[in-house]
Amino acid sequence: MSIKIVTAAVFTIVLSATALADGHNQSDIRESKSGNPMIALHPASNQAAAKAYYEAVEKNVFNGAIPLKHAQLAAISASVAAKCLYCIPAHTAMAKAAGATEEEIKTAVAIAADVALNSSMLYGNQFDMDEFMEMFPQ
Repeated sequence: MSIKIVTAAVFTIVLSATALADGHNQSDIRESKSGNPMIALHPASNQAAAKAYYEAVEKNVFNGAIPLKHAQLAAISASVAAKCLYCIPAHTAMAKAAGATEEEIKTAVAIAADVALNSSMLYGNQFDMDEFMEMFPQ
């Protein structure tokens, strides 16, 4: 797959997400996220399965037990943790379109930063896992 196709796909996603944040309705957001160009990034032989996957995620995850705004805020946190340069602007725009405020977005980013900090402190200091699990009984 050429870099031109990938660049065009990413540009389309970010541009679509930005436009959606400026007043388009939720069905437009869902269509842009679960439709092309993401499917086109998959090998042709896998595009039907990719389309089914994205549709299932949209139906069962982003419209599941967690309200859409909260799901997009969680996606921002996950995007920050993954350091995904493509995901952060897309999910930020979709969160705004779902009604998230700047303060909620900043909080989602702060949560990701806090988890990363504490994970680094525990892992780096080789904190005993059994002792840790005793602190958080299931």
